[in-house]
Amino acid sequence: MVLQIDPQLIRNLEKLGLTENEAKAYIGLVSLREATAREIHELTNVPRAKIYEILKVLAKKGYLEVRQGSPTYFRAVDPKKVIGEIKYEFISCAIETLGQLNELSYELPKTSPVWYIQSDWGIKNRIREIMAGVKEELIIFSTSPEFLQEFEPDIKKLERICNLILIVDKLDKFRSLPFEFKETDKEFADFMDNIIIDGIQYKEEFFMIADGKESIGVHSAGNRREAVIIKLPIVSYMQKMIYERVLEPGFIKKTKQLMS
Repeated sequence: MVLQIDPQLIRNLEKLGLTENEAKAYIGLVSLREATAREIHELTNVPRAKIYEILKVLAKKGYLEVRQGSPTYFRAVDPKKVIGEIKYEFISCAIETLGQLNELSYELPKTSPVWYIQSDWGIKNRIREIMAGVKEELIIFSTSPEFLQEFEPDIKKLERICNLILIVDKLDKFRSLPFEFKETDKEFADFMDNIIIDGIQYKEEFFMIADGKESIGVHSAGNRREAVIIKLPIVSYMQKMIYERVLEPGFIKKTKQLMS
């Protein structure tokens, strides 16, 4: 009988530094508690030709113990201890690496004014960095209350120190957020929701212009989320002019204070 292993568990162990076969062998050994190489092979379907070498690697890493004999038996080390050690090594490595990188002192080349981000944590981290540097004005357009809610504490701070303009496509969707919003007309909202380029539909979730000098747009492209950052004052200025045009009476349906 072959053990049915959750693919996500294998992916998680791969992220922690194991190969797919190492992950399967360790999971199988945890299930059996103690077993021979043959039993692990039969349970996990890890290739028989590779199982001994894989178990040797896991033993060297400290993930299992070996009892020599005929046959040789293997026993999994308590997963709490294994994951705890991986966590300790990872954090130590990260701290050491960060220190080494911070010590580098060579002159950086002039960076590009346009950057592209695909990871969710990278996008949200960059948005917070931009918000933290705002001095005078912040313009935000959003069609996603869930995404905007991620930055509620940051926006609350900015309400007190800068000119904050929050524009949304539909006021009712944002009723749970305690901010004053301006709602665009249906024509502009439909345009932002139906941008098609090379057969791919783009839906703008979030757009922000900071001090008229830097902007970030977050959109879904097909089934993935991505962001484009532009730190080019002339482009950000033109983007700001477009949104100021949107704020004119003919484009804004209404302004309303929505309180949670």
